[in-house]
Amino acid sequence: METNYNFQDIWKQKETTTPDSQSIIKKANSYKRKQLLIDIRMLACMLATAIGIIVIWNLVDFKLFTTRFGIILILIAIGMYAYLFSQNINIIRKINPSTSNQEYLSAIKKLEKQQIYMQTKGISIYYILLGLGFAFYFYEFALLMSSLGIILSYGLTFFWMAITWFFIRPKQVKKQKEKISAVINSLESLEKGFEE
Repeated sequence: METNYNFQDIWKQKETTTPDSQSIIKKANSYKRKQLLIDIRMLACMLATAIGIIVIWNLVDFKLFTTRFGIILILIAIGMYAYLFSQNINIIRKINPSTSNQEYLSAIKKLEKQQIYMQTKGISIYYILLGLGFAFYFYEFALLMSSLGIILSYGLTFFWMAITWFFIRPKQVKKQKEKISAVINSLESLEKGFEE
C-alpha cells in the first residue's frame, strides 16, 4: 500500500528528529526560484532578440529572398526555443511544496524531463535552424564581399556556434543536471527516511 505524505506537514512535525528536512525544503525552493528567474531572463532575452531582428528587417531593404528566408529561419529557431522556455516556466510555477511527496517529486521529475528534452532535441533543432538562417542571411552580404570577407563572416559565425555547441553547452547541461539531480536525490532520501 502506497502512503501519501505531505512534505509541509512532515517537516513541521519532524523538525526535532530530522534536522535535514528544513535544509532540503530550502534547497528545493531555492532551486525552484533560481531556475524560474533564469528561464524568465532567457525568455526575455530571446524575445528582445526577436524584436530586434524584426526591427532590422523593417528598416533595411533586403534585395534577395535568401536574406528574408534566413531571418525567418532565425525567428523560427528563437520562437521554438522561447516556447520550450515558456514550458519550463509553466512547469516550475506549478511545483508546490505543500502537495504530497509523490506529486512534488513527480513535478520536479517532469521539469527534469523537460530540461533533458531542451538539452537534446530542442537545442539540436535550434542550432540547425539558426545555422541555416545565418547561412541564408549572410548570402546577400557575401555577394558584396571579398573572398576574405566571406571566409571571415561565415567562418567566425560557425566557429562561434561550434564553440558554444562543443564547449559551453556541455558545461551548462552538466551543471543544470547536477543541480536538479541534487534536489531530486535530497527529496527522495527524505521520503525514504520517513518510510523507515
